[in-house]
Amino acid sequence: MGELEEKETPPTETTTNASSGHQQETLDEPKETDKMLDKKDETTSQEKTATPHNSKPSTPDAKKKLENDEKKSNGGEEIIDIPNENGTKPSENEDKKISKEEREVKPKKIPIGGLKLPGFFMKNKPKSEGDGAEGELLEKEKDDDENSKEAKVENGEAKGKDDQQQQQQQKSRPGLGERLRNLFVRKPATDKEKKQQLINGKETADNDNKSEATAEANGQEESSVDPPPKRGLLNAIKLPIANMIPKKKSPDDVELGLGGGNKAGLASMETLDDSLKDQDTVDRAPVKSNGTDDLKSIELKDDKLPANEKLAAEEEEQERPASLWTRLRGYKCSVDDALIVFGILLFVLLMAVIGYVLTHETLTSPPLREGKFILAVTGCGPVEGVKEDGAFAFRGIPYAKAPIEERRWRPAQLIDSIDGCWNDTLQTHNSSVVCTQRLGNGTTVGDEDCLYLDVVTPHVRYTNPLPVVVLIGAESLAGPSPGILRPSARYSRSHDVIFVRPNFRLGIFGFLALDALTKESHPRTSGNYALTDIIAVLKWVQLNIVNFGGDPKSVTLLGHRAGATLVTALVSSPKLQGLYTRAWASSASAIFPGKPLSESEKVNQQLMATLDCQDVECLREASTEKLWAATPDTWLHFPMDLPQRQELSSSGQRHEWLVLDGDILYQHPSESWKLEQATDKPLLVMGATAHEAHSLKLRELHANWTKAEIQDYLNKSQLGAKSLTDEVMQLYNATNYASLLAIITDIRTVCPLLANARLQPSVPFYVVTQGEGDDQLANVDADVQAILGRYEPHTVEQRRFVSAMQQLFYYYVSHGTVQSYDSRRRVINVGQDAQPQEDHKNCNYWISKDIVPRYARID
Repeated sequence: MGELEEKETPPTETTTNASSGHQQETLDEPKETDKMLDKKDETTSQEKTATPHNSKPSTPDAKKKLENDEKKSNGGEEIIDIPNENGTKPSENEDKKISKEEREVKPKKIPIGGLKLPGFFMKNKPKSEGDGAEGELLEKEKDDDENSKEAKVENGEAKGKDDQQQQQQQKSRPGLGERLRNLFVRKPATDKEKKQQLINGKETADNDNKSEATAEANGQEESSVDPPPKRGLLNAIKLPIANMIPKKKSPDDVELGLGGGNKAGLASMETLDDSLKDQDTVDRAPVKSNGTDDLKSIELKDDKLPANEKLAAEEEEQERPASLWTRLRGYKCSVDDALIVFGILLFVLLMAVIGYVLTHETLTSPPLREGKFILAVTGCGPVEGVKEDGAFAFRGIPYAKAPIEERRWRPAQLIDSIDGCWNDTLQTHNSSVVCTQRLGNGTTVGDEDCLYLDVVTPHVRYTNPLPVVVLIGAESLAGPSPGILRPSARYSRSHDVIFVRPNFRLGIFGFLALDALTKESHPRTSGNYALTDIIAVLKWVQLNIVNFGGDPKSVTLLGHRAGATLVTALVSSPKLQGLYTRAWASSASAIFPGKPLSESEKVNQQLMATLDCQDVECLREASTEKLWAATPDTWLHFPMDLPQRQELSSSGQRHEWLVLDGDILYQHPSESWKLEQATDKPLLVMGATAHEAHSLKLRELHANWTKAEIQDYLNKSQLGAKSLTDEVMQLYNATNYASLLAIITDIRTVCPLLANARLQPSVPFYVVTQGEGDDQLANVDADVQAILGRYEPHTVEQRRFVSAMQQLFYYYVSHGTVQSYDSRRRVINVGQDAQPQEDHKNCNYWISKDIVPRYARID
């Protein structure tokens, strides 16, 4: 219906501020209009030949016919003439000037709420006070056309600005980034001023003279208002999120049309003001006032006084500062606001944690000198360490009296007097000299004054003590030592453990048992001096490790090869009670001392004959080089090869360094293992690698080990003498070098250790099978290198192996249990992952053939 009216009725301007009283008269007196039409019929009968829009019929029948024609021509709408505002009817000349466009089209009445038309939006403007003649088009004179055009231009400009303001109000809320940037920006509070000016303009506007140009001028004055003065920093940061909270609209805002989300509801043709609908296209006709408008506007102002007072009271209430609790209760949190608040709280918490950690570390740790030197305290005086790879290293701390001169071949003794201590601060920056030892190529290195230890710790503090790992490493009991078992500063920091690596005596300086030495000592014993060194180290740890950030109640012994043999022997000794918590032995020897002390003393008597000495003083006066030269070669090296026929003969009898001295070792370790009770936290973990027997000498015997070459090699050994070659070849599928190493390793190390582990009900046993290199060998150092971070993985499988090995060891150090251990499946196969299995294959075969443990390796 509205679209039809817009097409047929040309745009005309209506006054938005006409007198409300006059509109009411026009609506309430339709009879006067009929009278005026009757009079017009009489005076204009001579103009019947004029256009049907301007002429009136002289008879009632003609009048009805003409009205019907006009209704048909105007789409069924009734066209009426509007009298002048002074109540007089228009003259003939004026009547001739009235065109069809200047007549009012009286719309058909439609029930309220019958239609919801898209064109009847109020555009967020307050409804103007009309004169009561809603929906009527007033006549205007032609000489006012120019004024109406100027008003139209001004009206269009004002409306354009209103539309622009409306679009800005209807914009979506700013995003998270813009809110963060404007978090501490104080926005000028101009919304309240605009609202007050809009109300004042509505109350004081002149209904006859106010135009859209005045509204534009007011808009410019509003924009020129100076912003409020800047507030202090406290007010700027006080509840900055309040700027991002959408203001709750009051009922007055909705009533005045200030909300950006106002929508038009259902409207009827009787109550809709076409002048507001098409203000930008309708010509406005000047309305003459008869003097009654001023009186009625005064009455309206008087009626609005209570409303103004109420509004002023509400604004005063809003300006009153609200309490924090009230503002928090009225706050409506959106997703963006929640993220902002969460980010702020997280940042504050992070800063608090960092500050606490830094402050706590500063308060509990001594300061660094020159950014890299740190001080710690021992029972014999302060020592200074150096920072290495994020940890602190103290190298060369003396833990016992020097075993030289009169103290050669005597048990280790802790420094218990001020005479053996140092003045001022001991600089422990560099590694100490190793104990005298024989290398694999026959050369001799080291010094007898060697009882020192190294400590690597991530923190020097007294709070939150860390577990301690004592490294006991040696390739053989004659040397070299410590081999690859050196502390790692990087893994000390990354795994939060403290490494302690001591030196201990080797060869004849650490294990010589002689009758002359037994007679001068108390208790009457000799030999196993290296075991006394390790016991002294553990005592020193109990006394001093707390000063380095360690926990004396969590001490783990890690032994490798010959060092693992010493560890396995020591954990069965009552001398170690209370000095350690748990132990880990990698590739140890399975043969432990079984001979009594007197028998060992007779075997070692040949050394005195070689030195031409009759007493102990002669031995103590002998030089280090002379003593090493007098040591038989059979005491120094044990071949890692297939069993040979001469091994069990008297000429090829293997030398045992450890002895049953009656003090530290008074019985075979297997006897103490039988007394051990099953527990969830084992005191010892044993293990080995699958190809421990690898050596360059054996590898270079043949460029490519074939099946025939392996078979020939087995026939020349004790296995061939027992006619076991064919069975072994089939059992191991011996076709390459790796299979040959597996045969030797099972006989010498893996199966003998597994036999010892079976005697201990709660001792886990592992075998490393993950290989590396061209031959894919799991060499003797693979597990320890992975534990200390020196294993270089090149494949995904190798990286997984390193992770699995480290998880096994460091979890055991921290918690005392092995994750993959199952009492029903006690063997852990460590390949890519640690997988428990019931048993190690082929070991039962060697035990049944009396090869194991008879030909097990001896250190």
